Amino acid sequence: MTALLAESNPAGGHDPLHEVYDFAAWAAELAPADSPLAVLPVVAHAERYRVLVTAGIEPDDPARSEHWSGRRARQVMKAAFDWWLEWERDDHPRHRLDLNFLAHAKVCEGRPAEAAALFHRIGSYATPAPWSYSGREPHAAFTAARTYALGTP
Repeated sequence: MTALLAESNPAGGHDPLHEVYDFAAWAAELAPADSPLAVLPVVAHAERYRVLVTAGIEPDDPARSEHWSGRRARQVMKAAFDWWLEWERDDHPRHRLDLNFLAHAKVCEGRPAEAAALFHRIGSYATPAPWSYSGREPHAAFTAARTYALGTP
């Protein structure tokens, strides 16, 4: 659902009221405190980035993109990371995918120390999404991000 909503109105660019953000925030707010839906706003942010890169609105290099440095991005990433610190769960089917989305967001946000904690939990379990969202080969993008965060190859 989030990926489909992110596709609507690419020309709208960085619309902070875009429906994908509203949907993700709504779902996360209605979910119980320990629900993995707390990470959905991060997924929505990454999905919208994918759409904006494909449309040529955002650069394919997250470090050059304002998408990851705005107020919404900081709030979404902080809330999801705080949730992960308190409620991390290994028992839901999207566990590894959610950790990859959160690590990707922390790297894009320029927060390698927080990303490092996530990479320790992820291990070598890279997922194609979101690492391929900049048009890069997912394993290479994951490895480069992991090296950046951990400071080791």
